Amino acid sequence: MFKLQPIQIHIQLRGFHSIYYFEHGKHFTHTPEQHDFWEMVYVDRGNIVALADNVGYPMQEGQVIFHTPGEVHAHVSDRHGANNMLVISFSAEGEQLKFFNKKIFTLDKVAKKLLSLFIAEAKNALGKIPSRYEDKSDLDFSHEQFAASQMMSCYFCEFLIHLIRVGEEQSNRLTASAEAHSIAQNSLAELIESYLKQNLYKPLVLQDVCDHFLLGKSQLCSIFKQYTGKSLMAYYADLKMQEAKKLLREEQMSIGEIAEALGFSGIHIFSRAFKKATGFSPTAYKKSVLY
Repeated sequence: MFKLQPIQIHIQLRGFHSIYYFEHGKHFTHTPEQHDFWEMVYVDRGNIVALADNVGYPMQEGQVIFHTPGEVHAHVSDRHGANNMLVISFSAEGEQLKFFNKKIFTLDKVAKKLLSLFIAEAKNALGKIPSRYEDKSDLDFSHEQFAASQMMSCYFCEFLIHLIRVGEEQSNRLTASAEAHSIAQNSLAELIESYLKQNLYKPLVLQDVCDHFLLGKSQLCSIFKQYTGKSLMAYYADLKMQEAKKLLREEQMSIGEIAEALGFSGIHIFSRAFKKATGFSPTAYKKSVLY
């Protein structure tokens, strides 16, 4: 009598990889990411632009987006105001998870309540929720209050199930806007420009930049040229020459040392590049400005 009836599991939550609550200014941006687990982003305050496979989509306060495993994604401020974001990355299995692909959800009171309960238990499990984008340390549940991480799992699964139950009423297919796409592309171009400046003393090639930003060559070059008016490698070469001129004026390094420091394979290659860019040999330039 009273035969056991197994519970049918539609969504199997394996665990969490990261949990953040960010408070960003209106110019926040970051390098696109890609990983083999799910990521959910909830806009708690303000507005942002979500990048999914390098297309920009506007998101408003109270909305959620899910990024599937393997999807290239990023989230940037909309340049108009500050914002707060809850970011949860997790591993899960189940056919129903396909429902979350390429959609933005506007949360109702029930969904928001479930997220608030999740956040409360995350604090019980972690002590405090990480708030710095640079903090990539692993989650530590070693000092959690009794069953806090299990409660996190319960509330998050209930949250996912609720979104599926309300279905199309609270979800919309991703729709790009011209402004959001422009913000996304400009943010990427600014990051690329900063990356080039930070790596002046390395022999970067185009593929290195593509790998870092998870972009194809044609797409990366198009984004950068539209923003700067120059090809990426020409811009990088100009930066190196400006740095070389500064080093020559400072007289702290020999021409050979400058060539080596800036990633040139030899002094002759550096000298030819310098003369092509400035019209002077390194020695002639140094004499013209110092003597």
